[in-house]
Amino acid sequence: MNFQTIIKNKIQSIVLVSSLLASLTFLASCDDDMGSTEVANEPYVMALGITNSGTTTYYAVTTSDLMDGTIDAIGKGLEQNGYRDYQQAEQTIFSIGGLGVTEAVGIQRDTEGYIQEVSNFQFNNTPIGFCQVDNNTMAALELPTSAGKNQNLTFYSVDIKSLALKNKITTTPVAPMDEEEWPSVTGMVYAGGNLYVSYVPMSTTTFATPAVDTAYVAVYSYPDCQFKALIKDPRFGNIGSWNAFNGLQKDENGDIYAMSNSSLANGFSQSTKNSGFLKINSGETKFDPNYSFDYQALTGQKVAHWLYLGNGKVYAEVTTRLDASAWSDADLKCCIIDLVNKTSQDIVEIPIHNGSGGRRFVAFQEGNYVYAPIGTSEGLYVYRTDITTGQAVKGAKIAATFVGGLFKLD
Repeated sequence: MNFQTIIKNKIQSIVLVSSLLASLTFLASCDDDMGSTEVANEPYVMALGITNSGTTTYYAVTTSDLMDGTIDAIGKGLEQNGYRDYQQAEQTIFSIGGLGVTEAVGIQRDTEGYIQEVSNFQFNNTPIGFCQVDNNTMAALELPTSAGKNQNLTFYSVDIKSLALKNKITTTPVAPMDEEEWPSVTGMVYAGGNLYVSYVPMSTTTFATPAVDTAYVAVYSYPDCQFKALIKDPRFGNIGSWNAFNGLQKDENGDIYAMSNSSLANGFSQSTKNSGFLKINSGETKFDPNYSFDYQALTGQKVAHWLYLGNGKVYAEVTTRLDASAWSDADLKCCIIDLVNKTSQDIVEIPIHNGSGGRRFVAFQEGNYVYAPIGTSEGLYVYRTDITTGQAVKGAKIAATFVGGLFKLD
């Protein structure tokens, strides 16, 4: 099974919510003013993925309320074809293409209060790493599409507001990331003058993971993007998991937490180490020898997806079935994890679920609350979790196959 087939089968396996079936015939592509039903200055932006007859279309829509009514794309929304990942930096939402789509499109609010597509940036290949460097700049990373000796990475610096190219470097070799197998990048973070890139060594032909007993993070200087160090740690396995971009999170001090997943449900062909967390102090080129958090030893579960909230706390989905089949994301439970005190609190109001169906984890923090789309037996719903109490409330229904992103624009 090839790379594209795995993705396609995973997305096509999602069950359409009942409300989507009733509304598909009414969905219309939108013109530049987002259609006649759009309301100006609605603060929240949600990317709705709608799959019909094996074809997925994304609609970026706005809403004023995440906790009531139904969020849909009927007669509104910026239509975007192809597979998409979404990431916000300042007042720009980047819509990043995948599986043959190599553009990154900016979504911003115009002077009249409507969201619009602004200038797009065309990459040579789909960027596998994308992170914010400062208030003005995003860094992007391309990896050659096929394994081979003496190949180079491509680093970009892109203006957040205009999407103009600020810098491009093509001279940094892939090696030594490929010393075990071709790297599948799982995360990229800027901190302390460096770009930190986590990855999983993975076969490009069989997608087997032959070197799962070590955590790998490559470190590059920035802005010249020269290789500085390959840091390894045998306390846990590979950092992050394939195509989830979930390996690294930066805290408010500029320190980086690295999450080891190694779950069969998230694309690993074998699992020899527990799931847990390591730490890289800001600017350093080694893992902190005094920090490790064996989450699986504490809970018996593996971390699948996570969002750093502040003060050492994380909102996470964890895998409760360690024997789940590959690519299933099955039987997930939501938790608040404290990385400092090394505790975990179940969010009991959110049902055990199989994710929200998208390519990557979607969760949005606003103040003391986290909002996340959850797939239930009744369809997709927003759940709002109080970070302090760990209690959740079910909110608005989402008329879509899955959610690609959730953000707020001022």
